Amino acid sequence: MSLPSRRTTPPARPDSSRIDRRYEGAALLLWLTAWLVVAVLVARDPTGRTVTPVFHDAVRRWWARESLYSGSASFHYLPQFALLFTPFHFLPPPWGDILWRIAAVAACVYGLREVARRLAPGFPGRFFFVSSVLSLAPCLGAVRNGQTNLLFGGVSIVAALLLADSRWGWAAACVFGLVAIKPLGLVLLALVVAAYPRIRRPAFLALAIFAAAPFLFAPPAYVAGQYGQAIRHLADISTTTERRFADIAGLAARAGIELSGDAWRPIRALAGAFTLVLAVLVARREDGIRRSLGLVLLAGLYLMLFNPMTEKNSYAIVAPILGVFAAGCLAAKESAPLGWWLVFVLISIGVFPELLWRVDRNFGLWWDPLMMLTVFAAAAARIVMRKPLLPVRGIGGE
Repeated sequence: MSLPSRRTTPPARPDSSRIDRRYEGAALLLWLTAWLVVAVLVARDPTGRTVTPVFHDAVRRWWARESLYSGSASFHYLPQFALLFTPFHFLPPPWGDILWRIAAVAACVYGLREVARRLAPGFPGRFFFVSSVLSLAPCLGAVRNGQTNLLFGGVSIVAALLLADSRWGWAAACVFGLVAIKPLGLVLLALVVAAYPRIRRPAFLALAIFAAAPFLFAPPAYVAGQYGQAIRHLADISTTTERRFADIAGLAARAGIELSGDAWRPIRALAGAFTLVLAVLVARREDGIRRSLGLVLLAGLYLMLFNPMTEKNSYAIVAPILGVFAAGCLAAKESAPLGWWLVFVLISIGVFPELLWRVDRNFGLWWDPLMMLTVFAAAAARIVMRKPLLPVRGIGGE
C-alpha cells in the first residue's frame, strides 16, 4: 500500500496591488525621512544654511511699510510674496520655518502621487516610487535651505493636474500662485495662455485679483511704490554678469565664451520664442495630462537654461517633472533609452557636484546646464518629429 504523495503548497505571494502599495509607502517614507532630517537640523540651528531670514525680513518690512528692495540684495520676488510668507513669519520660531518646508515637500509629494495615479493607474505606487527616488537628490539642498524652488516645482505639477481636468479657474489661480512664489512663474503662465485658449478669461480675472491683493493690506501709495521698485529690481538682476549661476551663461563661460548681460537678452528672448512654439505644438498634438505636463517640462527646462540667476538649488524646480518623465519613458520600450538618459541626468545633477567639488568647485555651474541642454534638445527633437514626450504605450497597463 503506497502512501499518498505530499504536495507542498508554495507560500502565497502578495498580489500586485499589495506590492504596489508597498512601493507607494516606501516613497512616502522617503520624503518623510528627508523632511524629518531637515526639520531636526532647522530646530537645532534655525539660522544655519537657510534663506528664510530674507523672507522674514521682507514680511517685517511690508508690515512696517518699509521698502522691500532697498538694502535687501536677496529679495527677488514680487510684493505678493511678503503676504504669502506672512503666516509662517508670525509662527513662533522655528515652527514657521519647519512648516514652510512641510508646504514645499507636501506640494511635491501630492503632485507626484496624483500624476502617478493618472499616468499609471495599473502601477501608481511603483511609478510614484521611481519618480520620487529620482527627484529627491536634486531637491534636498532647496529643502534644507528653505528656498522656494521645491514649492515652485510641486505647485507647477499641481497646475498641470488642474489644467488636465479643465478646471480653468483653479488652474489660473494656481499659476498666479506660482508667480507669487517666484516671478519665474510668468514663463509657465505665457505657455499656458498660448496653449489653452479657454483659460484666458479666467487668467485675466486672476491677474486682476493678483494685482489688487496687496492693496487690501497696505496704503495704495506704498503698494504702488513697491510695484515700481520690484520692476526696476527685477530688470536690474536680469542682466547680471556674475559667474556664480548654473545657467546657459555659466556653461558658455566654461567654454571660454564671455558675453555681457545685455548680449544675453536677445538670446534668451529667441529661446523663449522657440519654447513658446514648442508649447503650441505640444498643445496641438497631446491631450489631457500629457499636454499640461509637457508645458511644465518646457517651462522648467527654459528656466534652468535661460534664467540669468539659476542657482544649483534651482534645479529642484525641474527635478520633479524630470522624475515624472523618466518614469514615464522607462515604462515604454520605444522611449526607454531616453528614460535611462533622464535617470543619468537626475543622478548626475544631484550627486556629481557634491562628489567632485574638491576637483572642480564650479562643476555644477556648467555640468547642470549642460545636462538640461541635452534634455531640452531631446524634447525639442521629439516634438518636431511628432513623437510624444510621454509614451503612449506602457502607461496605465496599455
